[in-house]
Amino acid sequence: MTVISEPIENIAGADNGTGFYFSAPAIRESDDGTRLITVHPLVVTAIDGVLTTPDLDPGPATVRIGQHTYHIEIPDSPTPIRLWPLVEAGLPVPPAEEATAVRNGGGVRRIAVAELDDYLAMPTPDPETVYIVPE
Repeated sequence: MTVISEPIENIAGADNGTGFYFSAPAIRESDDGTRLITVHPLVVTAIDGVLTTPDLDPGPATVRIGQHTYHIEIPDSPTPIRLWPLVEAGLPVPPAEEATAVRNGGGVRRIAVAELDDYLAMPTPDPETVYIVPE
């Protein structure tokens, strides 16, 4: 069983009365194989700025904070653990940005790809063109 304990405050450093809803994402067997874990949520609110849960069954869980739900994995820990590392570990990896607009800071009219030999052969490269030379 595991206790989650985390100091909670808002962006101004004030105590926060946000409710945290912990639940299993699906009905499952307990970590030790002796009980059935239901999906009914446990609601916990910080007291004096510290969120402290009762013992939670290790395994997959969700925590809803405000309107956001996070998938977490509760480890089996004999000592209290923090919530943020569990939330952070479950966050999706942001997709690689494949294309964005090029913002012209002034003076660039076009971008062109040129082989190194072609670029070096230009008597006067266009000053308003950015040349990309592939490796």
